Amino acid sequence: MSQHQPSDLPPYRAVLVVDIKDYSGYQGVEHQSLSEQVPEILAATFARIGRPEVWDEKSFHDSTGDGYAVGLDPRRLPLLIDPFLTGLQQELAHRHELATGTAAHNPVRMRVSLSVGPLTDTGHNLLGDGKGTHRVEAHRLVDAPAVKELLERTNPTLTFVAAILSERVFQDAVATGYTGVDASEFTPAEVRIKQYQGTAYLYLSRASGDALANGLVPGTAPVAPPAAAPVDPPAPAAEGNRSRGGMGDLHEVSGTIIAGNDGSVQTGDGQQIIGDPGLAVHNSEFTGGIHQSAPRRKRGRRP
Repeated sequence: MSQHQPSDLPPYRAVLVVDIKDYSGYQGVEHQSLSEQVPEILAATFARIGRPEVWDEKSFHDSTGDGYAVGLDPRRLPLLIDPFLTGLQQELAHRHELATGTAAHNPVRMRVSLSVGPLTDTGHNLLGDGKGTHRVEAHRLVDAPAVKELLERTNPTLTFVAAILSERVFQDAVATGYTGVDASEFTPAEVRIKQYQGTAYLYLSRASGDALANGLVPGTAPVAPPAAAPVDPPAPAAEGNRSRGGMGDLHEVSGTIIAGNDGSVQTGDGQQIIGDPGLAVHNSEFTGGIHQSAPRRKRGRRP
């Protein structure tokens, strides 16, 4: 028997982690202001989508320096994907529109990761809360090259958010249809960073630049099928052995054609054409002769 005593499983929590793109590229004097803005932006986003109470429900939460980490009820996972990611995109775009000075040329852009699993949580936001494998996973994902490169390949004044979901989040909340976003809008990517390895799913609520042209992972953009070659319309079907019209076609007609004075044409093979025999023959593949019949005279009484 094992000497290890079983432990109670911590409660399941959804983990939302955000990082500011190129945080280290800002001057040191700006770091405090940027860090303080992040929770304000998140709170404003929940208000923007009409769900401010979700931000108030957060359990553990703390700054990561260049970002923020939040623990939430896992039932909120679908909402954290949609409409939260779109709301965050809109909130950052709105702030960029209002920016002045150097900030107008250097918009705040974010990477977002979502994970879910058992994490310590006393409900009092203590130092030991929010600890566990899936918290580590969320931080590894937000730093993954795949999501960094994705945001880099977008237009900096159009796309402000790039998201990456753990496989568990994707399977539980997206593939099952609980979100308002179709599973086909996500692109799988293999992630290997430090000791972490797994499949994650990339998402943009507003695609632009090379990511729009070539896919969230280069080479994954849908390719339009080649245009079908034009097809000649089929020849009109014959109406029995009788065709009408001065420009009708005669195909593979051989023998003698007898053209009546009334415009009828009697072919050697029994077909009859009503119309101008000259035009009919002109449009046919015909070999043989044409005889025009003389008009019949009406018989009269002798005096």
